[in-house]
Amino acid sequence: MDLNERAQNNYNFLRLFAALCITFSHSFDLLNNSLKEPLYYLTNQRINFSFIGLTIFFSCSGYLIAKSANTSKSLKHFTIKRILRIQPLLFIWCVLAVLVVGTVFTTLSIQNYFLQKQTFAYFRNILPIFGIQFHLPNVFTNNPLESGVNGSLWTLMIEERLYLLMALCFVLKQHKRLVFITLIALYNVVYIGNSFKIIQFNAIDNSENFYALCFLNAALLYFLNIQFVKKVSITLFFVILLTAVSIYFKEVVFGLQVLIIPILIIQIAHLKTPLNKVGYYGDYTYGIYIFSFPIQQILIFTKVANSPFTLFLFTLAIVVPIAMMSWHFFEKKILAFKDKFN
Repeated sequence: MDLNERAQNNYNFLRLFAALCITFSHSFDLLNNSLKEPLYYLTNQRINFSFIGLTIFFSCSGYLIAKSANTSKSLKHFTIKRILRIQPLLFIWCVLAVLVVGTVFTTLSIQNYFLQKQTFAYFRNILPIFGIQFHLPNVFTNNPLESGVNGSLWTLMIEERLYLLMALCFVLKQHKRLVFITLIALYNVVYIGNSFKIIQFNAIDNSENFYALCFLNAALLYFLNIQFVKKVSITLFFVILLTAVSIYFKEVVFGLQVLIIPILIIQIAHLKTPLNKVGYYGDYTYGIYIFSFPIQQILIFTKVANSPFTLFLFTLAIVVPIAMMSWHFFEKKILAFKDKFN
């Protein structure tokens, strides 16, 4: 989206809010204190802020990537836009992870660290579509929950595989809507049928398929050309109704979340509110998402922060300036090349 378009919707705000939600949840998880995460506690361990953040990310991404696939001049143009958005910052992160984070926080000697295959294998994360490596040799091994250097990267693996699926738009051409509607509808039937125990297909009952369906159902909203209302009052009524239904029909709402959540999030994204102005200042979401987890691991390792709220605040104090600089001095400049390729 260009600047004018970003300032007419809430996508930037929603993604920023999502990144903060995930960082907040990780502040509890990485200190092995997830049971005390406020939303997780209040909902009797049903959902946490990370769930909120991830559903927002995948739903917004599904809608916007469908739009990108529909408006891109060619498959090459679509592919280059996706690469320019994801890979450059991942490359920077992998270099920093291997050469800085790894060398500073490994318990191995520097020489031994660079002799490990796992050290240079970490560069596979530049292309997460082929799989993710979370660890570097003997780095963060004494942290309370895990030693992964950047556990947030798993979502990029799913995301990029979904980009590959969206690339089918250019193969299917004019038949794309019918084919996509059919395939996504079948995917929903299998997932929801399994949720209600109508069919038994346990292989699909996992978070990866749930978030993939959030993405695809949001993409479907774009392909169906759904017209979303701009008024807050109508959306507020929908939220209250959904909350009331969820209280009395918990199992039904749980089974239909993959349909309900994308509709709600994309509706909120299209509202006319003062939050539209968040788009004027830049898109800091990706930088926050990429750098928060390793910064949290460093703060825990160095014992600078030993409580979830302290960890969250310290992380924001460090990562927000990094994300702002990343956008203005790197990401924004890289994205300027996206329309030079047809």
